[in-house]
Amino acid sequence: MEYVAIDFQTANRWHKSACSVALVTVKDGKIIDTFYSLIRPGILHFDKENTALHGITKEMVKDAPYFDELWPLIKEKINGKTLVAHYAKFDMDVLAEELAGNELAFPSCPVFCTCVLSQAMFPEMPHHRLQDVTDKIGFNLEQRYNAMAHARACVAIVEYALKATGAEFLQDVADAYHFHLGYIGKDIVTDCELKYGRARAYDSDFKLQRSKPITYSDMDNKEYLKYWGTGVVLMLSNKLFGSFGDAAFSIGYLLILIATILRFKDTQKPWLYGVLSISFTLGILGFFDVGRAPKK
Repeated sequence: MEYVAIDFQTANRWHKSACSVALVTVKDGKIIDTFYSLIRPGILHFDKENTALHGITKEMVKDAPYFDELWPLIKEKINGKTLVAHYAKFDMDVLAEELAGNELAFPSCPVFCTCVLSQAMFPEMPHHRLQDVTDKIGFNLEQRYNAMAHARACVAIVEYALKATGAEFLQDVADAYHFHLGYIGKDIVTDCELKYGRARAYDSDFKLQRSKPITYSDMDNKEYLKYWGTGVVLMLSNKLFGSFGDAAFSIGYLLILIATILRFKDTQKPWLYGVLSISFTLGILGFFDVGRAPKK
C-alpha cells in the first residue's frame, strides 16, 4: 500500500496563496520519498498572523518557484495515490484553488483526513488539532507549523491507526472507524467525513468556489505604487516636455489606469476600489493644478 502525506502553508488567509508544500510518500509502512519546497505566491502578500505561525516571509519566497512550476513534479508524486492530511479540507482547498487559478489539470486522488480519523479513534478528546493528536499517540511534533513536520506527523497518525486496527489498507481503517474518504478530481473536492455519530467534520460535497480577496489582486502594493508613482510624475511634469507634454501626460494616465485595473480587477469590489484610487489620483493632480486650462 502506498500513500502520500501532504501539507501546505499559506501566505495569507486566502487559499490561493500557498507559500510552502511538503510531501511524504509511504509504501508498506516505510517512508520512501520526501519533498519540500517554498512557493512564491501569485500575489506576494503575507499576513503577519500567517508569518508569525510558520515563519515564512516575503523575502524568503521571492526567488522560489511559482506553484505552476512545481506542479509537474508534485503531480508525478501524488496522482492516483491516496492523499493524507490533517484537516484535509484546508489542504485540498489550497490545492484546488492553485490548480484552478493556474488553469492546471486536477489529479485524481482519494483523500484521507487524520483529523476525522482522530475524531473517530478518540471521541473523548475535546480537540483534534495536530498537536493534540500527536501528543495522544506519543509522537514528537518538533515544529508545530512547518509543512514537512505536519506531513510526517500525519504519517505517524496513519501508521498508528493501521497498527491499532490491524488493517492493510486506508479504506479498511476508514471502514473500521466508520468514515468516508474524500476525493479530489476534476474541479471538485469532496470531504472526508464521519458516517454517523459525532457531527460531521466539514460540510459535505464541497464544490470549488473561488474566493476573491477584498483589497488586493494581481499586483501587490509596492509594484502598484511604482507604476502609479511613475504615472503621476509623468502627468505632473507634462509641461517640462514641450511639444511632447501631451504624450507624457497620456502615457502617465495610461500607466495609472493599467496599474489600477491590475491592482483591483479580481477583488470583491473592483469598481469601488478602482474609483477611489482614480479619485485620489485626480485629487493629487488637481492640487498641483495639472490639466487645467491656463488663465487668460
